[in-house]
Parts: sequence; structure tokens; C-alpha cells
Amino acid sequence: MTKEWFIKPASDTLIHNLVHNLHISPLLARLFVNRGLTTPDAVDAFLNSNLSHLPNPFLLKDMDKAVLRIVQAIYKKEKIVIYGDYDVDGTVSTSLLWHFFNELGHPVSFYVPHRVREGYSLNNAALQKLKEEGAGLVITVDNAIAAHGAIDFANTLNLDVIITDHHEVPPSIPQALAVVNPQRRDCDYPAKEICGAGVAYNLMMALRMRLREEGYFKERHEPNLRKYLDLVALATVADVMPLMGVNRIFVRYGMEQMARTEWKGLKALMDVAKVSVPVDAQALGFYLGPRLNACGRLYEASTGVKMLISRDEAEARRLASELDKANFERREIEKGIVAEAMAMYESDTVYQKRSAVVLFSQNWHPGVVGIVASRLMNKYQKPFIVMAPDTVGGDHLKGSARSFGGINITESIRACGDLVLKCGGHMAASGLTITAKNKALFEEKLDQIVFNKNKENPPQVGLALDGELSLSEMTLAFWNELNRLAPFGNGNPEPVFSARGLVPQEARVVGEKHLKLKFKEKDKPFFYGAIAFGKAEALPLLAPFMDVAFHCQKNTFNNRTSIELKVIDFKTRISI
Repeated sequence: MTKEWFIKPASDTLIHNLVHNLHISPLLARLFVNRGLTTPDAVDAFLNSNLSHLPNPFLLKDMDKAVLRIVQAIYKKEKIVIYGDYDVDGTVSTSLLWHFFNELGHPVSFYVPHRVREGYSLNNAALQKLKEEGAGLVITVDNAIAAHGAIDFANTLNLDVIITDHHEVPPSIPQALAVVNPQRRDCDYPAKEICGAGVAYNLMMALRMRLREEGYFKERHEPNLRKYLDLVALATVADVMPLMGVNRIFVRYGMEQMARTEWKGLKALMDVAKVSVPVDAQALGFYLGPRLNACGRLYEASTGVKMLISRDEAEARRLASELDKANFERREIEKGIVAEAMAMYESDTVYQKRSAVVLFSQNWHPGVVGIVASRLMNKYQKPFIVMAPDTVGGDHLKGSARSFGGINITESIRACGDLVLKCGGHMAASGLTITAKNKALFEEKLDQIVFNKNKENPPQVGLALDGELSLSEMTLAFWNELNRLAPFGNGNPEPVFSARGLVPQEARVVGEKHLKLKFKEKDKPFFYGAIAFGKAEALPLLAPFMDVAFHCQKNTFNNRTSIELKVIDFKTRISI
């Protein structure tokens, strides 16, 4: 489906100011302005931030309480359990703290609930089991900000719980011993959009600081936290956090660390996913993240944790192979559900008119509905909720939501009130549970809420371009300038350019689904290579001239390096 193209509006005054003060090209200045970096100081902070610029972790509300209790547990040799989540962020956060506490000389246990049998976050049965097994302290990672009932139950057991989470905070917070979440309204930590692993890393920073003050490391090794950043980077990208500010620091230094990772499990995962160094953010989001997610979606998320904490290469490779196999199964299941969901949407004009769409089938797997919702949101450019039966709750439906156009989807779902039994997430994504009998009422109310929000702030629908570019400008010097903005991802998207009136010189199908092309500009002798992933069906549609929307990518072949086009979309034309 060809989308409308539009160039992101950017103030000429702001662009000129950056060009004048930073001595950069107008195009690079436009890219900065497009990302909200409108002053020389903001650009400097973006380009030159480093680990010394990470905020003080004690700015996080309740961090002092959490650290005090953990220090007590370490000195008293209490049993600590890390209670994780079954997605990438949760499994990575669990593994981070497992490694860190072991390095401190205080081994911990971990618990990750089963997605289908137990559902998301803390549950009473798990807490009872942990208490009976001798746990004195439970630390959640990436979950529990809305677990009021489970925390109340833990309190009756005299089981202390520290919540670390990053999801949107409900009107009241659970009565845990400490609740560490940058989204708290009374929290002064400046980087509100770090992921669960980012919160866990701050806990590690704060705990190391306090133990250092107490002389804990005078007779034992002090952990170097830099080596943990590869895991933080993986979680940050896979959880689709905006790659600005603190997250940009995490990911930049984390990708560097991957070249020398100390974790056998991460190395095995990179090997099975055929990810080589230097690593880029695309590898984290499209190759490593989905494999780590796969077992949690279909089977046991603890497999991912076991792999990441493994100290045995053979075991790590075996577990990585299990994740790879599960990811293949997940893709096959996902393909079938996406096809059914698209047919459902495209055959019903009621769905097509809605501002937010809720789709459900009795036969869909609850472990992949989030990925399906993401696919549909990207294709149809509106919020989608995809739901499946919730085996934990009889007549309940469990779903995942993905937002579009700046809509805070978690806030919108919560605004549906009593029609929603459970809801947790952040602005761009959410998980929820409703009763089957309320589905029709829920989708009508949600549609109205999103419709009203869109009236106030109409979303920009179509393909956003950073600017127009002639092929002759695609030099290695230009690429090096462009690459200063990396790593690319949510909040700092890879720049998209358009070139108009290109002449296709050659086109052929590669790998069944992809299109390999060569383009030249009219009346110019040089041609440029291009790849259009997943667009093989367009081969018969090529015309004498084409407008092309693309990313730039560097390609080295036979010791020759050139800049090529990675085609996102194109439009054919007869003449220019």
C-alpha cells in the first residue's frame, strides 16, 4: 500500500542557527531540528553525551529505601528473589540483577511467571511459594506497578517487596516497601522513558555507591558496571524506548560492549542469530530481541534467563538454539494470525471507520497478539488491540495494544473505566484484560476516546520524510555525517529521504521476496545500487521514471565501498 509522503516541517530560522553556530550542512541541521534538537547546546549534548552524564540514581523516588533494605539483606544473608517478566525487558532485567548480586557475593534466585498459566506480574500463588522456600525479600523488575492485591497479600506474609518498574503509574501505587519507577509523579529522575532494565541498572549503580561508602569493597572485588551495558542496550531497543538522552547513552555504550561481551548466553544468542560486530540497533531489535522474546510468548520465559546467566558455553548454545526454534514457530503462528486479522479488518467497513480497532478470535495465540497488533498498526496507521482468550480467567479476553499518532494508549484504555479488568503499559504499548461480554462496549468507548483525542491533535498519516536528496549528494562524507546521529530507533528514527524522477537501470528479484535495483538520475552517467525488501511483487510495475523514498546504507563489496538506497516506498511516473 503506497502511502502519502510529506516532508517534516522544520523552521528555516532554527536550521540556519544550527548551520551558523555548528558549521554543519543544512541537511544535517534539518535532521537535528526534526528530532527536536533546536539549539547548539541540545545538539552538543546529543552528540557528545557519555557515561558521566548519567543522572544520580538516588533521584529515583524510593531508591534510598530500596538500597537500605537490600544492604540489610546482604549483611543478614537473607534470600533475595528477583521477580521478572516474560518479555525481553523482563528477562534481561532479571539476568542483570542475577549477575550483579552474584558478583557482590550474594547469590540470588529468580522467578518468571508463565505467560499463559499465570499471566503478567506478581500473583499470590507465586508469592506464597517463594515465602515457603525461604525468601525474605522480593525485587520485581519490569512489573508490579499496578499489583495492589498481590502486594497486600505479600504484606500479610511478612514478605518484603521492592517494586522496580517503568510502566505508567495508576492513580494509587501499591503499598510495597519501596516503589522505584521514573513515571511516578513525585519522582525527580529526569529520564522518564527508561525501560525496566534501565531502572534495574540504576538500582545497581545506587547499591554499588552505597556499598562503596560502607567499605564493602575493601576486601572484595568491586563490579565494573560498564560490562552490563550490552544487556541494558538490548532491553532498551527491544522494548522500543526512545533513543534520546539517557537511553542513547545506554545503547551507544552497550553496543560497543557487545564486541567484548562477557556473557556466554548473549554471545550464543548473537551466534545463532548471525549477528556480527560492530552491532547496530537494528540487530538488537530485529534479530536478538525477537529470539529472546519467543520462548516467553510460546513456552517458558525462564529459558531466556537461563541462557543469559549461563556460565557454560555448551549449555548457552543449546538454550540459544531453543530460542531460535521457538522464534521460527512464533513467526509461523504470527503470519497466520496477521493474515486472518487483515482479512477481518479489510472485509468490515465498521472496523475501517474506527479510530481505534479491537480484533478478537477464539483461535488466536495470546503470546503473539502484541506482534500482530504492531504489524496492523504500521500497515493501517491507527491504534490496534488484538485479543485472544485468557486461559487464566475463563470468560476473560487478554490483549495487547499498539498506539499510533501520539495517542497514549494505556491512558486511553484506562479511561474506559470498569470495562477494563487489568491494564498496564506505557504510551506506545499496553496489555489489558476484559470480560468477553464487555468487548462491544469496550471497543465503542475506546473508539470514541481515541476519536476525540485525534480531533484535538490530528495524527500525521503517511510516510514522513526528512528531506529531498539528489543521488550525487550520497557520498561517503555525507554518510559519515549522517551516521553521527546513530544509533537509530524509536524517538531517533533512521533518516528518510526522497529522490524524484530517478531512472531505473536494472531490477531483479533476490531471495524470492526482495528487489535488487539500480538507479540513475536523468542525464547523469552514474548509477546507484538499491535494495527494496519485501517488494518483489512490484517488479512488473516499474516505470520509466520513479520517485523513491529510502534510507541510506553503506555497502562494501570487493573492497569497494559505496552508498546505496534502502527503498521504503516508491511511486512510478511516465515522465518528469
